[in-house]
Amino acid sequence: MALKELYRGVMLAPACVAGLFALTTPLVAAPEAPQWRDLNRNNQLDRYEDSRLSVEERVDDLMARMTIEEKVGLMVHASLPGHGSAIGVSSTGYDMARVRAMIEGGKINSFITRIVVKPAEFARQNNMVQKIAEGTRLGIPATISTDPRHHFQATIGASTTGGGFTLWPDTLGFAALDDADLVRRFGDIARQEYRAVGIHMALSPQADVGSEPRWSRFSATFGSDPATISRLAGAYVEGFQGGATGVTPTGVATVVKHWVGYGAEPEGFDGHNHYGRNVHLTDASFTDHVRAFDGPLAAASEGVMPTYVALHGPSIGGKPVEPVGAGFSKQVLTDLLRGEKAYRGLIISDWSITRDCPETCVSPDATHPQAPQAIGMPWGVETLSVADRFAKGVDAGIDQFGGVDDAAPILEGVRSGAISIERIDDSARRILALKFRQGLFDNPYVDEQAARLVGNAAWQSEGHRCKTVSLITRSSA
Repeated sequence: MALKELYRGVMLAPACVAGLFALTTPLVAAPEAPQWRDLNRNNQLDRYEDSRLSVEERVDDLMARMTIEEKVGLMVHASLPGHGSAIGVSSTGYDMARVRAMIEGGKINSFITRIVVKPAEFARQNNMVQKIAEGTRLGIPATISTDPRHHFQATIGASTTGGGFTLWPDTLGFAALDDADLVRRFGDIARQEYRAVGIHMALSPQADVGSEPRWSRFSATFGSDPATISRLAGAYVEGFQGGATGVTPTGVATVVKHWVGYGAEPEGFDGHNHYGRNVHLTDASFTDHVRAFDGPLAAASEGVMPTYVALHGPSIGGKPVEPVGAGFSKQVLTDLLRGEKAYRGLIISDWSITRDCPETCVSPDATHPQAPQAIGMPWGVETLSVADRFAKGVDAGIDQFGGVDDAAPILEGVRSGAISIERIDDSARRILALKFRQGLFDNPYVDEQAARLVGNAAWQSEGHRCKTVSLITRSSA
């Protein structure tokens, strides 16, 4: 009997999960037979499907099979569309017809989720996304990310609350406690809850130095001391990723943000807004903002997100920093982060940096408010075309563009010669390697019933005790 006949698919056993097939323990007919999924449905075990091989070998094989359209599709990180929402916020679930179009037509397989549903339903929704991804030409699984969900404060586009996850202090409360072990424990619990519902990436922590207390995102920082931020953000990464040397197969990849200088917003303005697009720093203050990231970088955070703001004042390598958003700055991303800091993970842009900022974005008022379609943060590159913004971002060091649901401008850059195939391959390898390290090619599905562990009484009790102590500590300070 052929190996294919013994191991058809993953193996998929007929365990019904809301109309989907759930992965179960693969049947083993012979000691030498590997567990595998026939992702491209060619009736043979290909090297990228073989879990016995190294991540590097599997990536090499898959890269050789991919078209340029599939590679550039890896480089966008879209929002999973929700029912009745322009940005995916929904209490009923995903719009699966639109999800299918993005995965099959757009060749996209990295997404942020913003739905708020009960844990078992969350797991079911994410399993349906994976089922669509499994049906594509190469069966590349989806990576699903989220903004923070474990705190009381929630701001659309920056954080979410509800859905049964355990509730803990905001990160500023953790800073008041100044207990790295407690932060690490929180991260470990959050990791288990996220993976239980099919979330693989946390768009956090913020390692921003909160040097401007009027800033609206101050409570999401670990305060204003770079050494404290570095230590606690490093512990956060270790807890979420499952260790201090990078993400484990059961870990959640962190994306530490916002590299770098975001917390110095003048007068408390924010870089999401046109009036908060510029930050002025000295070389000394810039150094403080940079060293706050030392802990999470040492813990091998799998992702880094550049800041929106355009820096003015500091120099890198003896040259003044170009006054553009960090996602467009080769000095900030390639020279400083990848060069001086030797960072090797993903660089994921913040959302909507390549979009235009029209008049209702520049000067919104009561008559003409800024609607979601008018959100854009192309700071310092406003005069460039959208295609040229993508090309500049790729050249600066971006691997994925957040909040983008169309890779056509990247493909246009490749075909025009503005972006090299080699540069595309560099990013594609990093993105695929993370999917392999997290075990998504071998099993992207979750047990919907096991999602009941989310928000269990023991973990809720730990979070409550932590909140109580953080409040007492802050009031006694």
